[in-house]
Amino acid sequence: MTRHKVNTPNRRDALERLGAIHNVDVLIVGAGINGAGSFRDLCLNGVTCLIVDREDFGAGATNASSRIAHGGLRYLETGQLRLVAEATLERNRLLQNAPHYVKPLLITIPSFSRFGGVLASVGKLFGKARSMPTRGVALVKTGLVIYDWLGRKQRSLPFHRVDGRRSALAILPDINPSIAGISSYYDARITHTERLAFELIEAGLAANPASLAINHVALCGFRGGRVLLRDDCEGTEFTVHPKIVVNAGGAWIDDVNSLMGQRDHLIGGTKGSHVMVENETLRQAMGGRAFSFDDGDGRMCVAYEAFGLVMLGTSDIRVAHADDATCSNEEIAYFLDKIRIVFPKIEVKRDEVKYAFVGVRPLPQAPAGATVNISRDHSFKRHDPTTDRPFPILSLIGGKWTTFRAFSEQTADRVLAELKRHRTRSTAALPIGGGRDYPRGPGEPQAWIEREARAAGMETGRMRVLFERYGTTARIVAPFCCQAGGEAPLLGATDYSEGEIRYLLQREMAVSVLDVVTRRTTLALEGALSLPLLRQLARIILEESGVQDPSPAVIDGIVVPALAYFTGRNAVYSLVGAGETATLSGQA
Repeated sequence: MTRHKVNTPNRRDALERLGAIHNVDVLIVGAGINGAGSFRDLCLNGVTCLIVDREDFGAGATNASSRIAHGGLRYLETGQLRLVAEATLERNRLLQNAPHYVKPLLITIPSFSRFGGVLASVGKLFGKARSMPTRGVALVKTGLVIYDWLGRKQRSLPFHRVDGRRSALAILPDINPSIAGISSYYDARITHTERLAFELIEAGLAANPASLAINHVALCGFRGGRVLLRDDCEGTEFTVHPKIVVNAGGAWIDDVNSLMGQRDHLIGGTKGSHVMVENETLRQAMGGRAFSFDDGDGRMCVAYEAFGLVMLGTSDIRVAHADDATCSNEEIAYFLDKIRIVFPKIEVKRDEVKYAFVGVRPLPQAPAGATVNISRDHSFKRHDPTTDRPFPILSLIGGKWTTFRAFSEQTADRVLAELKRHRTRSTAALPIGGGRDYPRGPGEPQAWIEREARAAGMETGRMRVLFERYGTTARIVAPFCCQAGGEAPLLGATDYSEGEIRYLLQREMAVSVLDVVTRRTTLALEGALSLPLLRQLARIILEESGVQDPSPAVIDGIVVPALAYFTGRNAVYSLVGAGETATLSGQA
């Protein structure tokens, strides 16, 4: 047993199955959104797959995004009309297929001139790269007309609206009075990106029980035509012979290929950092809207309410290697400064930052220059088999969260052709996880909540929390919570219970504190982390792994690596018990 990861029952069963596997149709390396989506699509079409990730399901860029399902309004400036059309259609499908996690989001763009940026935009459209000055009302209006038209298929969102200065100030009294107008349109927010990725994994396993998914298992090389895998929790090694490997390693694609003898430079990732701030004045001033605004140098920033806090982002900075990415002090200062472009009278202080996080976009290798010009489209790179490596590798390059389903479908089609099989099912209209049988009509959600609360023997208010967190899967989570560990609340996070955490450990293969607080739940994003809470979670994890009455030293052996992760990435700024935390961190 390592000091920070322990096997729980669900994962032990998966490891036993992994030890018995000798051959598999497809090995998918990387269980981020593209890997998870490809796994579901292939399993639905009868392909036996093994998906592994050296970290956790939905780790990496998947749970470090801005959590917005969008068509890419700014991509219009570089003429990427096909990408915008695909992305807006996939946004519309997400709203239909995952209504429990994907909700309409009203986004407002403030403009400080009427015609600014028109000439520069025309230049960019024809390939003459130049910095983009502030975008005026006319330019944004033109873009939104095209954006609405491209996103017309399966549309359920209202169309855009433009308000002049007087109307804008009436709607948003605290906005910068220097504005010339505001343009508002709808995209969508994804409340639980990492949970959505996990639901795709679950769907794949349900569709093809012969397939297998397991986290914290790293690819560490190949030998004799077989891929070598290692369990990160106990160090056990496994081998498997795939017919094809799908490299969905995201920003680590080049590393994965190197371990299989294929040395490439396919990825030129850029990091995107965000901060979560607790400033009620700012939150109220935003009026429930998200804001997308120019930082004065052509870079777009975003701000919107999430989990009772305000998310500010995002950067777009090249990094040499994804493992080195951190949210820097300079980035944090940048976010806190730039929000004053929109709300100049509201000061956001450093001590109001509750959480900061960073992810690395798996963008294609590109020449030096402005990162904003690197395409967000997706592509493939196929490596033929070699004498030593008898299987081909298909690397998934680029992409964006919103278009994962389309990218996964295209990946599955490439793999099916490789295996000489045919598609039998489409995911275009397939509900995901807790979006299945989702109550949509007037009064239907409340009726569902009351009915399921009675069935589980749970209070209606508590069932409503679970419904908002899991969608219709709450009907499975609720009775488990009532039976396993009861509804004892977590310390400082009373809308979560110990029984709920035990569900995540037993049914969703979480094995570490980080799995729980950053991926299965939104505890970190909510700014709810404290040393007592982390210790409580560590105790539950140890108990679920079979360690009864764990000692404080054993518990801190689980907590210390989590603290090291957070402090190493500048991730936590308001952890309760700071003095004791510093002492513990020194033990890491």
